[in-house]
Amino acid sequence: MLDALHPGITQLRWNTDNINPFITKAMKIVTEVDELVKKMKENVRKMIDIMDRWTKPLYERKNKALLAEDVEQTHQALVGPRLEDIRNNGKEIHRLMKDTQDNIKPEKKSPQWLSYQDYINGLVIEGITNGINGSMLFLKD
Repeated sequence: MLDALHPGITQLRWNTDNINPFITKAMKIVTEVDELVKKMKENVRKMIDIMDRWTKPLYERKNKALLAEDVEQTHQALVGPRLEDIRNNGKEIHRLMKDTQDNIKPEKKSPQWLSYQDYINGLVIEGITNGINGSMLFLKD
């Protein structure tokens, strides 16, 4: 990609004869890169939106007193589906990451791709931390 743009940096000027093919080719490359960046940003936004749902507490407190057996049943009835939702959210995040990978077709061991994976991992860790904090604040209150 950079090789295709190199003549525009080193040789060509706006008044060079037959510059239009270079401009057309450069615009095509820039448009493709712009679309990839937009797709990546959209996928990251979707991942963040998914993780924002994790801040809802895992457990809801009822205002009436319950027997110990009822607390356990209520807990299982509320927490089980939420944990399943979080597992499904993780699969969706993985799908979005795969979509990004399929669109940009990186070398899997390239420093840029590994840095991007680290960035996404940081977002996931932050999402999990925020989810835990949300539940802990709920329990504190």
